[in-house]
Amino acid sequence: MSEYRKRTSALRALAMGSLVALTAAFATSGAALAQTMGGTVTVVHNSNPPSLDAMATSSGQSRNVNMNVYETLYGFDENIVPMPILAEGVDISPDGLKYTFTLRKGVKFHNGDVMKASDVKASMERYRKVGATGNLLNAVESFEIVDDYTIIFHMKAKTPTFLESFSSPRAPAVIIPEEDFAAEAGKTSLVGTGPYKITEYVPDSHVTLEKFADYTQDTRYSGPDGFGGKKTAYFDKAIFRVIVEPGAQVAALEAGEVDILDVMPPSAARRLEGSKDIEVQENKLWAFSTFILNANDGLTSNVKFREAVQVALNMEEVVGIATEGLFTLNGGWVYPGTTYDAGDIGAADYYNKHDVEKAKALLKEAGYNNEPFSLLTDNSIPVHNKTAVVIAEQLKAVGINVVINQVDWPSALNLRMQDTGWNGWTLSMGIEPYLGPAAITATLAGTRPHFVKPDPVLEELYKELTAGETVEARKATFAKIQKQLYTYFGIIKLGDIGLLQATRSNIEGFKTFRFPRVYDIWRQ
Repeated sequence: MSEYRKRTSALRALAMGSLVALTAAFATSGAALAQTMGGTVTVVHNSNPPSLDAMATSSGQSRNVNMNVYETLYGFDENIVPMPILAEGVDISPDGLKYTFTLRKGVKFHNGDVMKASDVKASMERYRKVGATGNLLNAVESFEIVDDYTIIFHMKAKTPTFLESFSSPRAPAVIIPEEDFAAEAGKTSLVGTGPYKITEYVPDSHVTLEKFADYTQDTRYSGPDGFGGKKTAYFDKAIFRVIVEPGAQVAALEAGEVDILDVMPPSAARRLEGSKDIEVQENKLWAFSTFILNANDGLTSNVKFREAVQVALNMEEVVGIATEGLFTLNGGWVYPGTTYDAGDIGAADYYNKHDVEKAKALLKEAGYNNEPFSLLTDNSIPVHNKTAVVIAEQLKAVGINVVINQVDWPSALNLRMQDTGWNGWTLSMGIEPYLGPAAITATLAGTRPHFVKPDPVLEELYKELTAGETVEARKATFAKIQKQLYTYFGIIKLGDIGLLQATRSNIEGFKTFRFPRVYDIWRQ
């Protein structure tokens, strides 16, 4: 493991060096790298996007495609700070009860219509019905159109964290034409304002995007920045191709059949180190590896049973095997050293304990009698199914009758939305830790949290967090949230995991991010 970490550190240093060089080149001359227009770029990912309706899904596979197609009023810049995208800006009233958004003029949808405030209002009202981050707009009472380019969000109460939450790309509040207001989830016209438009979707094969010739660039910026900025579509087409098996993905990249690999297996990265044809970049803090327990169903409705699962697990073994060494042990619910880091509060007594005898005692206290434990996982994301296999063996060792239910990724997303029929689910939480405490807690609160049955304590703490007037107040609340997560045991933190991405060496401008940006990259 130590040798691999040395290698990945070298890869990280190389990637950062390349980024510095690229930035310097752009700083001296916008044309310094001789960008080439035209052609097709092919990105590989490992499963179908569950939906191309960006509002209606929080799937990373969907986000990979959709964030090249749709845009939001506000989004995050490279440093995770809210920035205007389709908005010129926002004026917040002194009492915090009015957010007045001024819109950019002349922005066109893929259907040729110009975006106006009526489209924004319709988009927000549709999001209330189908948005996959259900509480994203909970703080908003109503939407008022002032004129074609001004809209007011009237708030129910002062919510200091609203703009941060509203900028979330987890299931983004994208702006779509007013005509799509009544469309059911997954049944829109797939029209957005982004640099690429969707022209074809063949399930189990590919999604094709074509350059939007009338795309309205945001000329306030010199280039792309996070989810916003000035975006330039150099390629005529971008194809997102589904290849399920990791070995086949790598083989296609090596053969030059594809250009970008969204997830590169660490073993392949080690083998290809030094290749003149392949470049690898690392995003070390990519996701939280988690194990979600269904607090509404049978065995796992019993908090003592959930506690037994928590203390039974050897997290180092689980994430070490699942990620092939690309991980950090961390029982905290934000990344170490970040603003809201609560240290080992709550985690000290429960994280990475692997206490077999205590687990057995808790199972006895829970009245467990060898009933089947249904462990839901998918065959599309390797770290998920590897995690499930290791967890299953560890739980069997304390006497739990584990039955693994492995399905494809879209089926797993559907099954976990059922109130019963599963007990545990392996999930890499990628976007929420990136966004921070409010986004993380939002998935654990509301009418249907990840663990199905709401916890009243967490519900109140989420309200307290979003209403916190200062960073210090919100930090104190988040420490209480972390402690409660180690009391309710609805979701088990396994560790922090990284991600490797790879490109052919002739792809210029690519930088690892929360989705593969197929704009502002070109072929050498």
